[in-house]
Amino acid sequence: MSELIASWIENVPIQLILLIPVLAFLECVFFVGVFVSGVFLLSTCSLVYAQGNTSLYMIIMLAFAGAFTGDHIGYYFGHRSAPYLWQFRWFRKKVIRQKIAYRKFRQLIAFSAPWAICVGRLVPAVRSISPAVAGIAGVKPGQFFAYDLLACSIWGGGLSVLVVGINQFI
Repeated sequence: MSELIASWIENVPIQLILLIPVLAFLECVFFVGVFVSGVFLLSTCSLVYAQGNTSLYMIIMLAFAGAFTGDHIGYYFGHRSAPYLWQFRWFRKKVIRQKIAYRKFRQLIAFSAPWAICVGRLVPAVRSISPAVAGIAGVKPGQFFAYDLLACSIWGGGLSVLVVGINQFI
């Protein structure tokens, strides 16, 4: 059985490496990421690593680049759409009805933004939504860049551990 798996892995085309940043990007793009599972990215990374033609560092850097780009597109989508949300009457009523003062809201965002961005990057169900929410909430672009850099680095480290761990069993 293991010989069959080994021969199948050897026949996987090397061009599969081009799919890594695309899958990482799609996994975290606003709304699309809800439908694209991280299992596809993990499987692709594991197959490419098992072939032995590419280093783990290259695989993780490609995944990091795709995820980082997708996060920033989601952030700028939220950042650009935030002023339009305040124009909707039902949105303003909802905020006022629940007695959320704007200053308290901004203080909450300033305090919890690093945690929300870092933890949101690691939770699959929230991964595609958290950058857009950070943009809507008014997190400054420089802050988002720094927090997302940290979050994607942690995520990339976890991905590398999973890829190496999976390949120990193959």
